[in-house]
Amino acid sequence: MFKEFTIIPSVRNLKNFDSALASISKVILLSEVHVGSLRSLVKRCHDNDKIALVNMDLVGGLATDKIGIKLLKNLFRVNGIISSNSINVNMAKMTALYAIQRFFLIDSRGFDSGLRALENTRSDAIEVLPGPLATRFKEKITKVRNVPLLGGGFITDKCTVSEIYKSGFMGLTTSKKDLWNDYGYLKQNK
Repeated sequence: MFKEFTIIPSVRNLKNFDSALASISKVILLSEVHVGSLRSLVKRCHDNDKIALVNMDLVGGLATDKIGIKLLKNLFRVNGIISSNSINVNMAKMTALYAIQRFFLIDSRGFDSGLRALENTRSDAIEVLPGPLATRFKEKITKVRNVPLLGGGFITDKCTVSEIYKSGFMGLTTSKKDLWNDYGYLKQNK
């Protein structure tokens, strides 16, 4: 999924969904969605040749268990999930969904605990939050789990996007619409 740097539109408000569909990204993250609208949103993603990811921890009306994950794949046809829960990530992988582990930088104790959790996860990628701090921890995270890294959270300007890009991350998630389509400055500043 991450062969080149990708800015993933994170749709927190459905009024921005059409803008996400029109973006140049091949991936859309449905960050906050209700199970009642999920099927039609995923279908619209697929109709527009987009990969549909959901933040499993924020899907309203869906249990975050094995049955919920199977529903995401078989009924709602999502392509993958993002979750801070390692169990959900591993269950998603067993169900043949693309799985991204969310990794929060809170404090040193939480960081060490997160690294231990990464040793047992089968994630395809890791989203490191908050984005402005993510690049400082790249080497330590990739020593434990060497998969594509994404920045996420508090990514609101081109400078932060550029820093994440320059550091070798494979992408980022952002709800800031202004950043969804403008990649030109990245190539010039590498």
